[in-house]
Amino acid sequence: MRLGEKLLYGVGGVLASALLTIALCHYDNGLAKADAEENAAAASKSGLTGVTITSGSLPAAEAPSEKDEEDESTLHIPGKVASLNGYIPVKSTGTEITQDKADEILSTLSAGKTGAKLKFDEDIYPYYGMLEEPQKALYKQIYANSQAQIKNFAPVKPENAEYINSIDVKNAFTAVVNDHPELFWMDTEYKYKYSPKGQVAELTLVFNTTTNDLASAKSRFDEAAKLITDQTYGLYTDYDKERKVHDELIKRTKYDANAPMNQSAYSALVYGRTVCSGYSRAYQYLLQQLDIPCYYVTGYTGENHAWNMVKLDDGFYNVDSTWDDTSPNTYDYFNCSDADYADTHVRTDLSVYLPLCDGNKYRGLEVNPPANVVISDTDTDTGTDADEDEEDDDNHNNNTSSGSNTTTTTTTTTTTTTTTTTVTPDKDSYISVRTVRWGSDGGYIADLDDYYIACFEALMAGEGNNISFNIIVSGEDTWDDIYDAYDNGDVQEGFIERYLVEKHKRSCDVNVNAVPQSNGTYLLQHTAVIN
Repeated sequence: MRLGEKLLYGVGGVLASALLTIALCHYDNGLAKADAEENAAAASKSGLTGVTITSGSLPAAEAPSEKDEEDESTLHIPGKVASLNGYIPVKSTGTEITQDKADEILSTLSAGKTGAKLKFDEDIYPYYGMLEEPQKALYKQIYANSQAQIKNFAPVKPENAEYINSIDVKNAFTAVVNDHPELFWMDTEYKYKYSPKGQVAELTLVFNTTTNDLASAKSRFDEAAKLITDQTYGLYTDYDKERKVHDELIKRTKYDANAPMNQSAYSALVYGRTVCSGYSRAYQYLLQQLDIPCYYVTGYTGENHAWNMVKLDDGFYNVDSTWDDTSPNTYDYFNCSDADYADTHVRTDLSVYLPLCDGNKYRGLEVNPPANVVISDTDTDTGTDADEDEEDDDNHNNNTSSGSNTTTTTTTTTTTTTTTTTVTPDKDSYISVRTVRWGSDGGYIADLDDYYIACFEALMAGEGNNISFNIIVSGEDTWDDIYDAYDNGDVQEGFIERYLVEKHKRSCDVNVNAVPQSNGTYLLQHTAVIN
């Protein structure tokens, strides 16, 4: 009798447990959210890759609102980049409706564009590759309807599932957002209606104001992107192109937490002002245009944050262009391994299923400007303060009074040189080596390319270890561009490296003294110390 009772109780316990599990899975949002952080952390630690996400088995794309105290204590965020974040996780708003209403919507509301014939290369679009077939079909539908600017539609009915649920929608929508930075007009939020059993009957996408004249917005977006990708012309390796895009993006973009559309690539490329999301989506898009796999990564760095991973010939690398855009710009977070990021970056959401970053061939090749680089402006005319240009965040004071001088000193070395000494010679001791090169503006040099050529020719024509030469440029705007090129180190690639290779030299320290002329031009007096 007691054995029978035990068996009865045992069977009853199993049935109760099964019913409880079914009930929890029936209302799966809470269960998925509770498991999300645990599964993500386990996947991250184990290097989990190539995972397929199925309905209810792996966590939905949920960004935790709070981080575990233990996780926070393991992060050590440098003060100069601690505030450079701003990623906003995908947001969804669900409204429950009756089953009858859900059936009515599904029978009357169009699916819009299904995108059934679309194909996505999983090497370029990794989030698509994470999805199960029903979610892939929904991914294609969301992408196609976004392209067609169709806001409301019924989700496509999956062949191998009873219906689409909220987790399917969350994963598919997040995957589209993460894979496609070119969809800048689609916000990172959506709305949906669902029945009591969890069946999603209607999806609503949210578009921003660029859809008022999307053709013009696309034109501006493409033009801005081309200005950067064109800079890679003549570069042959993916690494060289990747580095150039990194440098150009942070050169043309400023961090601004209040920038409009700052979760999009549009904010970085067109407005030139954005947060980490904009930097990362822009970097992703630019490298996609160059056929270099680049993924959008979301995570946590003390705050919600976004960065990239790039695939080169020997593996994957982390790149955080936002954190490299400091004063001065750096390569501190460029082409880093997961081990390099261990103290600062933690992946979350679907990004935990991206590959490990363990490439080494292109890690740590770039060297930040030496600590003894000095870039300053000096007003030596009457002793009065020069007017400050409020729009220039590089502390570049434009001296426009006749006779005032502006001095820029830069130290540029090859990677084999460990230390150099910057020399600022007496202006009266200059030996002028006149470089004659007619520019496009009244006979004066008016752009950076001509300036680089003139400097290279002057250095090649010079002799000895101290070379001086003068160049006249068209005006203050040209001088500002040249000043910025020294400020962010572009002159090294512009003409210094070429000269060092041609002459088999180790280092070249350049001092530039800018003297405004009465006709609005600028006389740039150069002194180069060669080793």
